[in-house]
Amino acid sequence: MDGGFPWPYRTSPCNTRGPSAVDLMTMIEDSLAPSPTRPLNDAEQSRLVADIDAALPRVHRYAPATPLLRVPSLDSMIDGQVLLKAECAQATGSFKIRGALNVMTQLSSKGVDRVIAFSSGNHGIGVAYAARCLGMSAQIVVPDDAPAAKIDRIRRLGGELVWYDRMSEDREQVAMTLQSERPAPLVKPYDSWDTIAGQGTCGAEVVRQVQTPIDAALICTGGGGLAAGVGTYLKSHCLDTRIFTAEPEGWHDHYLSFQRGERVEAPGNGAKWCDGLLALTPGELTFSINQTNRAEGLYVTSEWLAKAMKIVWQHLGLRLEPSGAVALGVLLEKPERFLGQRILVTLSGGNVDDHRFSECLALAG
Repeated sequence: MDGGFPWPYRTSPCNTRGPSAVDLMTMIEDSLAPSPTRPLNDAEQSRLVADIDAALPRVHRYAPATPLLRVPSLDSMIDGQVLLKAECAQATGSFKIRGALNVMTQLSSKGVDRVIAFSSGNHGIGVAYAARCLGMSAQIVVPDDAPAAKIDRIRRLGGELVWYDRMSEDREQVAMTLQSERPAPLVKPYDSWDTIAGQGTCGAEVVRQVQTPIDAALICTGGGGLAAGVGTYLKSHCLDTRIFTAEPEGWHDHYLSFQRGERVEAPGNGAKWCDGLLALTPGELTFSINQTNRAEGLYVTSEWLAKAMKIVWQHLGLRLEPSGAVALGVLLEKPERFLGQRILVTLSGGNVDDHRFSECLALAG
């Protein structure tokens, strides 16, 4: 055990010969390259599915498949099946480890021994965990108001914390400044092909676990990487599967963007409990992929996501963070949309401070 983390793995030595300066600069430029803003064509979709399959062994080397859980009262509520994908059971407490491992395993194989990332918390934990597994080091740019539970996990895993002010500074600019001072590739939290492919392994696991078509998937959404990866994989196996992004009220930029047919900002006037889902606009690449998959947007009030946290705690003994309960909150608030269906619901994270968890349970009543 290491600071409360399951640690069944030995660290892997990096390639002892690092990349050349030219190779390293190419990797850095690739990590900063703009994303396409058009829908994917058939060949690109097929390539993403293949890349998700290729990512699966990289992820499973250090992060075993998470379970699908059931709560009978939820099945009864919609007269169907509710499949809860417990990403909160990851060693890092969230799905973000998937993208980090996929990106960083490939970088490590090329001799890279150091990376930079920016994160509201969970991605930083994933990057720090992957770095420790792979014998790398990581600088993590985090907001100074990030939850203490997440910051503590990054620190215990050996990540080097670099602070920024969420209200007055741009985290990407802070990361780029670090790159200029000491070059290293950037591991993006969502708007990167390899990150999305890593997140998509969640969907690959579901297909193997269920082996029957999913009618709809409700996916907790901040930048949109989990929805893009999981949605692409599910629809490659059943085109009729409907993909829904789930967001907190006031931060529902995907909902608004899908309505407008272009990326727009969220109002940013909702409660800030869902610290992992406060991106004001969808990612460029993730939005393109989610548009390709005809994803639809839904959002939920704080009261219903608090009820979701309480249900999961009472019936499964799992502590969800508010960001990780948004998809289930949407189902609880709008069950009539999913009557008689087999529904996948992501429980995307469980890194929550004690006081915030208690506040949410109190709000649930």
